[in-house]
Amino acid sequence: MKKITFLLMFIISAASMAQTWQIMPGLPEANGRYEDLWFINDNTGWVVQCGGPDKIFKTTNGGMNFVEQLSVDAGCLRSIAFNNANLGWAGSLDGHLYKTTNGGTNWMRVDTTIVPPPVGVCDISVVGDLVMYGSGRYSGPTNLIKTTDGGLTFENIDMGAYSNYQVGVKFMNANTGFVGCRSNIVTEGSVMLYTTDGGDTWSKKYKSFIQSEHVWNIYFVNSTLGYATVERFAAGNGAVIKTTDAGLSWTRINIPGSGNDLDPIGFINANTGWIANHSATGLRQTTDGGANWTFINVGSSIHGIYVTSDSIAYASGNQFYKYTRGVVGIGGPEENNIPFVNKLEQNYPNPFNASTKITYTLVKNTSLVIDVYDANGEFVEKLLQTRQGPGEFSVSWDATNYPSGIYFYSLRTDQGNYYGKAVLVK
Repeated sequence: MKKITFLLMFIISAASMAQTWQIMPGLPEANGRYEDLWFINDNTGWVVQCGGPDKIFKTTNGGMNFVEQLSVDAGCLRSIAFNNANLGWAGSLDGHLYKTTNGGTNWMRVDTTIVPPPVGVCDISVVGDLVMYGSGRYSGPTNLIKTTDGGLTFENIDMGAYSNYQVGVKFMNANTGFVGCRSNIVTEGSVMLYTTDGGDTWSKKYKSFIQSEHVWNIYFVNSTLGYATVERFAAGNGAVIKTTDAGLSWTRINIPGSGNDLDPIGFINANTGWIANHSATGLRQTTDGGANWTFINVGSSIHGIYVTSDSIAYASGNQFYKYTRGVVGIGGPEENNIPFVNKLEQNYPNPFNASTKITYTLVKNTSLVIDVYDANGEFVEKLLQTRQGPGEFSVSWDATNYPSGIYFYSLRTDQGNYYGKAVLVK
């Protein structure tokens, strides 16, 4: 059978966006939450699951399928990062640190070799092929673990002189980096720490003076432009802080209505990016460098965002999500310059037994193909290949000869591609 080369997509993006976020079919809804993710290119990446037990999964086809690589009781796996295709790290809330040297085929626990052992490894930053920093946890005591030789030796840096809540870490090179935290001085509130000597000494480049806050997740678009989320443990709204001078100074951007648990952040270019609340539904998107944010109803409990290129990003939460820039299907004038777009309806009935109807609307005359694929991405049946439009049309799929399961159907047109998900129950 012919295997699809395009992405099966269950579109969940807001109708006003030409860009799309979608649930990827390779992972089921999490038993707990998919806490963090890391990709080495547009298609190959890893995701960690916290709870029930803790797990690591790998995909080589952009989230279409995942392979389980590790299942342990680690006290909640919270972070993952790779120096290259072979050397990678995963850390837990309880201070477990795992290392792989073969792309995740095998994982070994290495925190037992660190003296003193880390109290938490909730975020990881990697530099080059050998350097890794792992940052503490959201409640003290706080620490920063460090290796410059690929894990042959480690250093555990006590951060108690600077912070009592610490999560985010980002190093620009082996010596220069940032840690997001809450200050050990109560009145200083959230703080961005800065080092130029590999963590031996630190200075405070941002202070909020709001006692319940801490800096959480740090993201740099390039060497000078960076953003970070600010979470608070009290009622109110979070914020984003922004630097344009490589982190020497930071400007606060308050976000009304954002809630108190802002966590992940990622930018696909200097202007367009996303933040999320790790205990709520949806993302917030900016297209003007953080000045304004718009809620989009995508995802739930999103805890990680990873940008692989200027057109592809991923997010992890209760499920696994992918963003593709420029996919037409829910579009708008921003990228496709047409006032209206084609529409593919949910098949009815769904779930269905034996037969279901797929309805679609075309805005202009177009060639089209409607195909069905199984849950593994294997071609099942071509339902229609013709030229039609404009207008509303439908096609029926008789699945009498196919087994129960999840299927995907695609509508491919001159204006773009559209996707749906059907459930056959016999």
